[in-house]
Amino acid sequence: MTRSDVFRAGDVLNGYRMLEDFRVVGAGLSEWSFAERGGRIFFIKRFLSPTYPEADAPGSERIKAKKRARCAAFEAHHRGVQAAMAPLTTYGGNLIATLDFFRIGAKYYKVTEKVDVAGLQTRDVASLDFPTQLVLLKTVAHSLKILHDLRIVHSDLKPSNVLIKRTELGYTTKLIDFDSSYIVGSPPPPEEIVGTMNYYSPELVRYIQGSAAPGELTEASDIFALGLIYAEYLTGAMPPFDPAHHEPAIAVLHGQPLKLGPSRAPTSVIDLVERMLVPDPAARPSVAQVHSTLMSRRGGAAPSTTARAPIPMRPPVVPRDSATTGATTSSPTSGTRRVSSGTPSVLRGKGVRIGGGTATGAPVPTASAPSAPSAPHASTPPHPTTSDHTSERPGGRGRALLGRLLGKFDERRKR
Repeated sequence: MTRSDVFRAGDVLNGYRMLEDFRVVGAGLSEWSFAERGGRIFFIKRFLSPTYPEADAPGSERIKAKKRARCAAFEAHHRGVQAAMAPLTTYGGNLIATLDFFRIGAKYYKVTEKVDVAGLQTRDVASLDFPTQLVLLKTVAHSLKILHDLRIVHSDLKPSNVLIKRTELGYTTKLIDFDSSYIVGSPPPPEEIVGTMNYYSPELVRYIQGSAAPGELTEASDIFALGLIYAEYLTGAMPPFDPAHHEPAIAVLHGQPLKLGPSRAPTSVIDLVERMLVPDPAARPSVAQVHSTLMSRRGGAAPSTTARAPIPMRPPVVPRDSATTGATTSSPTSGTRRVSSGTPSVLRGKGVRIGGGTATGAPVPTASAPSAPSAPHASTPPHPTTSDHTSERPGGRGRALLGRLLGKFDERRKR
């Protein structure tokens, strides 16, 4: 670490005065804090990877050139998402987009609006009356619709990325963290997938396994994750499924339908959420349909947020050879599911798994993955987790667990 990478409370970074020291959180991929500029408080994130090799950095010129190329792609991705979202996001809006992105020394930094959250967990939302829950469902859908109108997949939807803020009239939501976002059909390579495995869609699992093409990852993957969040908001837990599957997406790939538990929500909303959780991405409703259905509960109309799609920020990813040497091509249903033949895949993504809490309707092994980070935009900086392995190998245990589950899935199909 160079001197330019060391910043403490009181130091100024690109015009932002640090209010707290940076803290490592979550899977050890970044550090978070808060900073002040022009009388406003901002959330500031420092990425620990990639690091830009400066002229005096150790290593051969070939290695440094390779690192610079990776950094260039990283910059292009973040600036592309920022530029695409800028016309439809404002300070104080429900979509907490990047306000500033820059590099100082070897490290990259991202600045967003700071949100004072209400501190509600999914179980707290489930205890609210349905009209209050409905407002939360609507505002999340509206924010996601802005992304999907731009042909952007959020790719890391989970409760901790939906901040709940108290307002004078009740509650609203703020959608955050677009670091993993990508243009429809242009996801990152499977080994670079970052997310929380509890909220993976079935097609995302197959893509990481190597049996789905990049073009199969569309906005529908977000809809599946949003359906799981809605289930937690309405019932306090994910839909129940066989504990042997561990994850909702694995249960769906085994042909088990996801049905909501008891809820005070009307039948039309329950039916909507369950359609968001079907295995076939094409059979799920679009976010526009989700939002329109929810708005009809109060007679409101969905506002137009149509925008021109940006140029893809990543080149297409060619699936692994195994995807073409034994994988079926039909959609995964209870009768026919896409799987890879041959040696079970070892998942190569960086996904982590939320253990305990409200993350799953099935029992969760306590050693399967690191805990998910707390919402980063809260008024107090999050504290580091205590897992030593997390910072060294992000998502390693969670990745291994999902790999074993997929291995069992392959073996069962062979029999």
